[in-house]
Amino acid sequence: MSRFVEVAVNDARLVPYRNLRQHPAGRSRDRGHFVVEGRWVVQRLLASGHQVESIVIEAGRDVSELGPIPPQTELFRLSKEQIRQLAGFDFHRGVLACAVRKPFGKLQHWKPRGLALAAIGVTDMQNLGSMLRSAAAFGIRDILLDDSTVDPYARRVVRVSMGAALTGRYFELSDPIADLRDLAAGRADVLAATLGENSVDVQTFSAEGRPIVLVVGNEALGLPSDVQEVASHCVRIPMPGAGGNDPGNGELPQDATSAVDSLNVSVAAAILMYELTRCRSRSG
Repeated sequence: MSRFVEVAVNDARLVPYRNLRQHPAGRSRDRGHFVVEGRWVVQRLLASGHQVESIVIEAGRDVSELGPIPPQTELFRLSKEQIRQLAGFDFHRGVLACAVRKPFGKLQHWKPRGLALAAIGVTDMQNLGSMLRSAAAFGIRDILLDDSTVDPYARRVVRVSMGAALTGRYFELSDPIADLRDLAAGRADVLAATLGENSVDVQTFSAEGRPIVLVVGNEALGLPSDVQEVASHCVRIPMPGAGGNDPGNGELPQDATSAVDSLNVSVAAAILMYELTRCRSRSG
């Protein structure tokens, strides 16, 4: 007997999937549900421990390719045109799923261990998704986010992360300055990723066995100065290609047009996480 439920596009049970682009991700942490798309990400969702309430699959696709599906999960089969009407755009990934969000943990209950990633003011979904994918690759699951950072459960964030966003343990930085100051006071080494003069080469940093919280900031503005001030240390990535050789005559150096003085925040975060993972391995 088929588990599929026959429904019309306007069925109330399909409300979470309706007009998805009108709710691209903004600040939706107060919502109880989230939606993911694509076979690979839905597979990751089913394996993540989240409560999956429903799955919408395009007619003609084999639901068994998703793997085991909990008996309480409702299955809806719709035509490609019906899914387009429902989602509000031409959808080509064949499957959608709706799950219950896991609430963010309270920072005071968090026990720092190993390496954690904190993001303050990261507003680009692709950047956050890339960072979460890199974090998962390096075995980093504890993620600290402030209110101005995009939602890790946003559809695009989860898609860019290839489902890695679903494995994170999220904690709210409700007052980033106070929270990071408290952590730096004894619970962990708080490392601010900056290009400031007081920053040290991450390759020379010694972890000394303490938990580390790596803090990255806004794509354009970086970390606020007050965040840098409460950090245990400020670290940077050495970049031989930054700047050019000053000819000393007031003119631009010949290689100035090819000089790069910063990296995309997701790229920088990945490099820093890699180096700090190596650092912790060396320190035992």
